[in-house]
Amino acid sequence: MAGGRKNKYEEYVLPHLDEIKEMIQTMTEKQIATQLGVSEQSFNNYKKEHEELRQALKEGRKGLVSELKSALKKKAFGYTYEESKVVIRKEDGKESRYIEKYTKVAHPDTGAIHLLLKNLDPEWHNDDSTVISMKEAELELKKIKIEQEAWE
Repeated sequence: MAGGRKNKYEEYVLPHLDEIKEMIQTMTEKQIATQLGVSEQSFNNYKKEHEELRQALKEGRKGLVSELKSALKKKAFGYTYEESKVVIRKEDGKESRYIEKYTKVAHPDTGAIHLLLKNLDPEWHNDDSTVISMKEAELELKKIKIEQEAWE
C-alpha cells in the first residue's frame, strides 16, 4: 500500500510552522496544540522529534522577548503619546462633534528601571541581597550567643 495517509504531524502541524511562530507570542503551547487539532501530549512529542518545530517555537519566543525588552525600556525611560476623544456639544438644538487631542506623558517607571538594571547590569546591587546578608549575619550572631549561654 504505497502513499498511505500522512501522520498527524505532517497534516496538522508541519504546514503551520510560520503561524506557530506568531501563535507562541500570544498563546501557550497547550492552546497552540488545541488550535492545531492535536493533543498537548502529541505536541510535546512532536517537539522532541522535530527540530523544525522546536526552531519555530524558539524563533517566535525570541521575537516576543525582543518586543518585551523594548516595551520595558520604553517604560523605564518614559515617553509621550497622544490621546483623542470625540466631544459632542449641543448648541441651539444642533449637535456638533469634534475631536480633541491631548499629548500625555508616561513618566519613567522606577520598577522598570530597577528590573532592567537587575537583569542587565551585573554590578547592580539589589537591596534584597543586602537585607539577606544582614539577616544571615544576625542569625550567626544569635547562634554564637546561644552557644555562649549553653556554656554558662
